[in-house]
Amino acid sequence: MSALQGKTRHCQPQVTFTGLEGRKWCYRGKRARVLILLFQCESVTQWDTLPWHTRLGGTIHAMRCDGLDIETEIEGEFRHARYRLRTKGSLLIHRIRSESEQQQAA
Repeated sequence: MSALQGKTRHCQPQVTFTGLEGRKWCYRGKRARVLILLFQCESVTQWDTLPWHTRLGGTIHAMRCDGLDIETEIEGEFRHARYRLRTKGSLLIHRIRSESEQQQAA
């Protein structure tokens, strides 16, 4: 892993979503950011994720394939999608320490 990849990895959010039945989903990067938005907001559109995410539909599809229940509502004259998380549960946002923070803690 290059030094740049290591720094980028530590800047990405990492989350664990636990459903009421006990199933867990762990994501980092864009999927983690999208899951945080879905959990914290009533609904999410592509507009809410710009400029850091330009293919929200692809991420939603992947998260559905993982087993999350995400509802899509098509609205407006130009038929844009609004997504809502229907799986009930809790969200844990992990703080990822950088290498320098890990060394200072040791």
